[in-house]
Formats: sequence, structure tokens, C-alpha cells
Amino acid sequence: MKTIVFLVSGGGGNLRFAYHAFRRLNLPVEISGVISDRECPAVDFARVNNIRSFVLADKSSFQASLKEILMSLQPDIVITNIHKIIAPDTINIENIEFINLHFSLLPAYGGVIGMKTVEMARNDNAQFLGTTCHVVEEVVDDGKILSQTVMPVDWSTPWEEILDLVFRAGCLNLCSTILKSANIETGHTTS
Repeated sequence: MKTIVFLVSGGGGNLRFAYHAFRRLNLPVEISGVISDRECPAVDFARVNNIRSFVLADKSSFQASLKEILMSLQPDIVITNIHKIIAPDTINIENIEFINLHFSLLPAYGGVIGMKTVEMARNDNAQFLGTTCHVVEEVVDDGKILSQTVMPVDWSTPWEEILDLVFRAGCLNLCSTILKSANIETGHTTS
């Protein structure tokens, strides 16, 4: 069984998707913890689903507390969907892989949080949208790219549909990347 910890700051959409996908597909992946820098719907989801949750709201002790909790949980993978930069001594904890999901085709819009990247792509009249899963490194959004999704965009499509499409692509990309990083075969084939 591979264990995953999510670092969160908001609604936890990727957390929710991964949780339900792994359970529904009966995959050997357990979300063993959710760590947040604030009270948020993602933490509420964790509590309702009996996932250990931690709220580290004290900015002065955040980095030390985060490292201590991760060292005690010893997850295989940490998903960094949090609005904080993680200290180098934490992202370099031995035997833990840190993965970030970014809502753009990195290196485009690196350093930008959340779906603001889609708005920036619209302002630039980009012809393609996408998502990137990458290894977390000391330089923000500069780690090795593990996977990307790419899709053409028609900017006359209603905005909410575009955001939903990018979000769904990100969820699938993240789950696929987790399974690949954990060396888990799903047994599903395509023809």
C-alpha cells in the first residue's frame, strides 16, 4: 500500500477526486493525511472521511511543524496543493517524493497559483491549455516534469466549461502521475 499526503489551502478538489478514484478502482493507495495552512473545505473533507488532518495556521512555526508531521507520517508521496513554498530541508526528506500539480503547460505561467493561469492564457490568446505534474524542487515550478496534459482551446466556450475542463484534466493527470510514481499498474488497457 502506497501512502499519500495532500498539502492543501482550499476546496480540495484534487484531493476529493483522488480519494474517490482510488477507492472506486480499489487501488493500493491510501491518503494517509491532509495538512493545511488554514481551516478550509479540504480539511473538512478529510475529517468527514476519517483522514488524519492537521491545520498549521501559525506562520512562524509552519515549516518546522510541517517537516515534523511528514517525518512522523512517512508518506511515499506528498502532493503540494498548498499556497506556501515548502522549505528545502522539507522537500529533501529522504524517501518522500514531492509532486505538484500546476494548471498550465510549464514553463508557461510558472509561479502562478491555481486557475489564474487559465485567465493568463486567455489574455495571451493561447491556442492550447494544459496541466503539468512535476517534482517539487527548491526553485518554484522548476522541477522535473513528470507528465502533462494538452488540449486545444476555443475561447468562445463558456468560461466555466473551460475551467471545468482544465480542472478535470488536472485531476486525471495527477492521479495518473501518482500511480506511475508509485509503480502501480491498474490492469486497464486501451485498444
